[in-house]
Amino acid sequence: MLPAPFAPFAPPPLPPGWTEHQAPGGQLYYYNATTKESTYTRPLPSFQNALFTQPAKKKERPSTKTQIPGTDWVRVKTTEGNVFYSHKVKKQSIWTVPDEIKDAVVQLELSERKPEAGDHAMQAEAMLELERVKAEIRNTAKRKTVETEDTQLSEVVITKKAKVEEEEEEEESEEEEEEEWQREAAAQLAAEAEEETKRAEEEAKQEAEAELKRAKEAQIVIPDKVGLSIEEAKALFKTLLREKDINPLHPWDTSLPKFISDPRYVLLPSVSSRREAFDEYCRDRARELRRDAVNKETRTPKEEFESLLTAEVKSTRTSWTDFRRTWKKDRRFYGWGRDDREREKAFRDFIRDLGERKKAAAQKAEADFFALLKDCAEIKEGSVWKEVKKDLVKDSRYDAVGSSSLREELFNTFVKAKLGTSSVTDMDSTDQTAELSQSESKKGKKERAVKEREEKVRLERERIEASTRKSRMDLNKEEGERDFNTLLTDAIRDPQISWQNALPQLQTDPRFNRSLLPLNQQLHLFHEHVSRLRSKHLTNLHALLESHAPSLATTFDDLPVSSLMSFAPTTKLGMSEEVLRHEFGKWQRERTQNSRKVFDEMLSENAFVEFWGRLGKIGGEGVDGGVKADEDDVESQGLGTNVDMKALAKNVDVEEIEKVLRNDKRYTTFDHIPEQREQWIRDYLSQLSAPKLSVHLPSFNLSSSKFYVAACTVKMRLLSTFLFLSPLLSLGLGQDFHTADIPKEKFNYQSDVARMRKIVINSLYSHKEIFLRELISNANDAIEKLRLTALLDKTVWDGTDPLNITIKAVKNEDGKGGKLIITDTGIGMGPEELTTNLGTLAKSGTSDFIARAEGAEGAAAGNLIGAFGLGFYSSFLVADKVHVASVPAKSEKYPEPAQYVFSSSSDDSSFEIFPDPRGNTLGRGTEITLELKDDSLEYIENQEITALVSKHSSFSTSFPIYLFTQRTEQVPDEDATAEETSPAEPVPKPTGDEEDSDEAVIEDVTEEEQSPAPPKMKSVVVDEWVRLNGQPPIWTRDPKEITDEEYTLFYNAFFKDFSPPMTWTHFSGDSESGVSFKAIVYLPDKIEESYWQQPLLSQSKDIKLMVKRVFITNDLGEDSLPKWASWVKVVVDAEDLPLNVSRETLQSTAFLRQLKSIILKRIIQLFNKMANLETEDVEKFEKFYQVFGSILKLGAVEDQKSREKLASLARFTTNQRNYTSLDQYLENRKQGQKQIFYLAEMGENPQELAKSVFVEKLDARGYEVLLFTEPLDEIFVQNIRRWKNVPFQDIAKVGLKFGDEDADEEEELQQQKNAAEKYKPLTEYLKKQGHSVVRDVVISNRLVTSPVAIVADSFGYTANVQRMMAANPGAGKSPMHEFAMKARVLEINPRSPLIEGLLKRVEALPSEEEGRDIEAEEELEEVASILLDGALIRSGFEVPSTNDFFGRVDRVLRRSLGVSEHAPTDDTVKPAPPVDPELPAFEELYQMPPEDGKAGVYVPPHMQDDLSIEMEEIDDEGNVVAPHDEL
Repeated sequence: MLPAPFAPFAPPPLPPGWTEHQAPGGQLYYYNATTKESTYTRPLPSFQNALFTQPAKKKERPSTKTQIPGTDWVRVKTTEGNVFYSHKVKKQSIWTVPDEIKDAVVQLELSERKPEAGDHAMQAEAMLELERVKAEIRNTAKRKTVETEDTQLSEVVITKKAKVEEEEEEEESEEEEEEEWQREAAAQLAAEAEEETKRAEEEAKQEAEAELKRAKEAQIVIPDKVGLSIEEAKALFKTLLREKDINPLHPWDTSLPKFISDPRYVLLPSVSSRREAFDEYCRDRARELRRDAVNKETRTPKEEFESLLTAEVKSTRTSWTDFRRTWKKDRRFYGWGRDDREREKAFRDFIRDLGERKKAAAQKAEADFFALLKDCAEIKEGSVWKEVKKDLVKDSRYDAVGSSSLREELFNTFVKAKLGTSSVTDMDSTDQTAELSQSESKKGKKERAVKEREEKVRLERERIEASTRKSRMDLNKEEGERDFNTLLTDAIRDPQISWQNALPQLQTDPRFNRSLLPLNQQLHLFHEHVSRLRSKHLTNLHALLESHAPSLATTFDDLPVSSLMSFAPTTKLGMSEEVLRHEFGKWQRERTQNSRKVFDEMLSENAFVEFWGRLGKIGGEGVDGGVKADEDDVESQGLGTNVDMKALAKNVDVEEIEKVLRNDKRYTTFDHIPEQREQWIRDYLSQLSAPKLSVHLPSFNLSSSKFYVAACTVKMRLLSTFLFLSPLLSLGLGQDFHTADIPKEKFNYQSDVARMRKIVINSLYSHKEIFLRELISNANDAIEKLRLTALLDKTVWDGTDPLNITIKAVKNEDGKGGKLIITDTGIGMGPEELTTNLGTLAKSGTSDFIARAEGAEGAAAGNLIGAFGLGFYSSFLVADKVHVASVPAKSEKYPEPAQYVFSSSSDDSSFEIFPDPRGNTLGRGTEITLELKDDSLEYIENQEITALVSKHSSFSTSFPIYLFTQRTEQVPDEDATAEETSPAEPVPKPTGDEEDSDEAVIEDVTEEEQSPAPPKMKSVVVDEWVRLNGQPPIWTRDPKEITDEEYTLFYNAFFKDFSPPMTWTHFSGDSESGVSFKAIVYLPDKIEESYWQQPLLSQSKDIKLMVKRVFITNDLGEDSLPKWASWVKVVVDAEDLPLNVSRETLQSTAFLRQLKSIILKRIIQLFNKMANLETEDVEKFEKFYQVFGSILKLGAVEDQKSREKLASLARFTTNQRNYTSLDQYLENRKQGQKQIFYLAEMGENPQELAKSVFVEKLDARGYEVLLFTEPLDEIFVQNIRRWKNVPFQDIAKVGLKFGDEDADEEEELQQQKNAAEKYKPLTEYLKKQGHSVVRDVVISNRLVTSPVAIVADSFGYTANVQRMMAANPGAGKSPMHEFAMKARVLEINPRSPLIEGLLKRVEALPSEEEGRDIEAEEELEEVASILLDGALIRSGFEVPSTNDFFGRVDRVLRRSLGVSEHAPTDDTVKPAPPVDPELPAFEELYQMPPEDGKAGVYVPPHMQDDLSIEMEEIDDEGNVVAPHDEL
């Protein structure tokens, strides 16, 4: 029996030439580099020939091909004699005969056979059988399939398709030659077969025997042919199951498909034996898994983590990042440690230990190597390492030194040390001293470098800590001011109260006692609050006075004073009658001043006063001296005499003006002082100047005291025709406006188009970059009109021509200017439409189109943007001249459309329309050419155009926007190649007889022809149209059809944040104002550091508001998100909003207010979604709270409306678990517990904080304590105050109650009383010794093992609050602050042996009558001082004097070590040199160059190599003057 070639549970070795690989799907496959074969089944070695290797076989190739008649199949015979079948059309190959051609193959084989008699037939049959057996063996070996002899089950036969290389088709002619040769050879053999019958029979027998023998040897994949015992076969079968990782809990039928294709499956002879082995494997494997589970459970998470480090980290060069990336999903990795920082610390400690172990191992290996060299007696002077190492290689100490170069170096060192060299023996003491001093110098330099580095690190750490403290204090100050203002609003409502009177009332409120603000800041806020109260009541008083004194003529005596004194505003302000009289007079004076200002504004606004007042200032006499009538006016002839307008102006006196103003309330306000009012009017008229205008008046016909105006043409800057006629009617020359017998003529309003256009250009738009957005919107509307029109009229557009927008920037040849060309393939415009749409201001062609479309049947709504008809004129913001070429679409209106041009400049008041001299270059659509201004040439740069389109219009249109670009490429220079290449000689064509498609033409290829010289290259400019809006607006799609990858890619591109978002929500809705919109809200993966520097000053810049996919603004103004949510990234697209004409801002903020509420609601929903991942995705859950944990707390502090929702999502670390919510804490609340216990220490590690003296008894009793380590935690608690009506309790303060004190037995209560009585001497002694540190000393009920602790009084500062107050520059100046700083209580543990020993020492002190023991008292005082200082440190406070503390510790250490306390320390130092009263001369410090009278800069010699100075000439304005040559 042969021994098992491999272990039972290890995979068998691969045969020679085979290698193992892993497929992309994770499945293993095997490849033979010699035979170029690949298989998913593991090849087995030949057990009979395991001791020697098989010679490499030649590559098997097709030999002959035979077409199967009537089919597309071909029978292929290989050089090894194997046969397979190939389908030409399907490119499919198979080793077995396909079912569909079995009959055809049988017929082909029959036709190939020749009838032979007797022995020849038997020989042919034997040869056929031999060939069949050979082919079957070969096919079986290549397919690696097994057929069992079990009669009970028919096993699955898996065939592997063989590849037919594509190169075979290219060599088809060569294969056909081989096939023809094979046929000739077969025919020749058949002819000679009869003559050599006997020899053939003998050879056939020998060949059959040899073939059968070879087949038996080669059939290594059929395990039933291998002589294995049942135990060996069972071991191999179990190895198969272990390799496939078969689950022991799965049944046989479920697991069978996983391993049935493996050859080792048939090693066992029957299915029952395999089932039996399978059951044994399942029992053993289940037992192993249970044992591993038990072992795993007995190991702590820390041991698991350490085992992972030990197993996987073998090199000290392993980085934490790589280790974490590889094992972050392994339970051994994330099962231990509070966070990654703790795990990283353990990792680095392990790396350090590993390095030390390796270093120790290396040192040991070197020592062993030296011992090996020492044991070698052949080492003599002149020994060569190459010869010596031959005798050492077999020793394990030789291999322990891993580097051969190191071995040689150690050898040389050993030789020098043992035998010595001339250099060593001749080294004198001077060289030794120099070497020693040099080593000491290097050591000193190294120590100094380390100290300098430590100092730099310390300074940088102090700077960072100071910055952090400052930021925290700024935040705390702002929150403190807010809380104090809330307190004042609730408590102080009397505007007459003083700070001294309000202080007792404020001190009763806990918020006042918890306030961190200094006294001066509190006073400042108090006075501001009182001022606001007084202002509010004064406003109410003024409203009361106005109701009783509506006129300025009312005096104080006219008021019902007794009634006014009883009203609330008067009583609140505490006014007496005299004070009220004074306040009334002050209020009346302010009213009079305001009314006078309003009166002057009335005069300046009144057109009548303005016109006639200025007209009266015109100089000269009569009509010729001032305003002239138009004598050439044809319409005025024969209508009467000319009118002297100046004479009329002289007749318009103050009385006429007062008649006009008498109905104005601003005028009647001063009815009680008419003389003074008249004087004001005269003073105003005297200040007016003559008008700077030209007035042309027609003649008037005066009849019956009425003017009949025939015509009026007025040209002036400020007044229209109506304003000119109204003064005539105001003079009494006109009667009732609605009189029917007066003839009336209607006129249309006219406007100065040029001036209106200038207003549009210069005043309408805030940013000139808007022009491109407007022109692209117009182009989109033109294409959309074409598409909608084509729905009803197919002749307009047949749907084949592309619809797009193109932009091309063209620079002038002189390089001083350029043009920008925007083209669309839209509906176009004819000459009439150019005149109407472009020549008329506020004429919106889109609005007209929509109006027509709404009235037409079958009209469809499209993405039309235009509304005001002013967007085109924005082009004059950047262009001096604008040319619009347009061709309308072919229709009934334009059967033969022609291309016309609209041309205008920014300064002209007219425009031109003419046929385009270039002809029809567009085909259809519009081309706008902008000749850019000198200050707008940046818009001919492609980068600027791309940025503008990306900002405003990347989503505004569904049609593609292309930008013309040019780039340079390197291409082969064909002209140069043609010149270098000599003309080739003509090759004669073969004649018809010579042509033979079956013959192969063989050409000799030289090395020069195989590697031709590289061609010469040249640079060419390639024109290219680049699409600028390739990314579709993802928010318009159905969220169910969008993948996570698409959401991420859109986020990266749109918000320029290249880290994936944490989560998002995609929704659509309708606001209360009726505006429908779609939006995506993203939570970023991280919060920028700048946000935490000033979180309350942060403003959101990532809320992109769009209207119809056109970007409008990201500034929501007063309706912006609160500061805690200003980091969110949102895109909102509304269907319609009330925009201003420039479409840059909103006219109404109702939608913004509603949008703000919706976004905040969605953010909270995303927070809830992430908070629910605690059990589903732990890593994502922890990442969320690492990023947004402080955001939730800040939101709960800032947003009162959403406070409860955000506070419920906040998570805290406790002494029992991590990521605990307030609701989870209350679920774990003990019976009788009436508080939420917390302990705050800013910046402390939660694990260390859990070991605090304040927590030990709570933790020992099983109570849960919230551990606050962030600055916002305590601010959060101060704002929340209660959660579900349960208050918060700071366990670092007095008054700690567990809630079960009432249930204590009388015996326990009596023990507490006895302890207080017993330790009364000690408490009184400690209170006396620590009077400057603590207020009182009591027996503690919170300590377990610690002897003492110091807690804050109810009105005192805890250690955490003191650290926060220390950063406040105003702290320490208030008496209240000083009181709170010292309001501390020392608690002692009566069960501590230290306290018991201290009590004995106190009681043992002799009294004064007995004689004081000064030495004992001093020693006890020192012990008490150390105890108090230790209590301060353990409780988080600072000791009063660190020098005194460490001095006492030094004395205690001396006593414990038996060193005398008074033993002096050697304090001798080198004294300083004597005093030099004279200052050193400047020349001694700096050696100045000799003066040569020239200006310059002197650089000291030691700085000349590190400093260079360059000087430039600048002009008076500070601009650099270009260098020039002097003439």
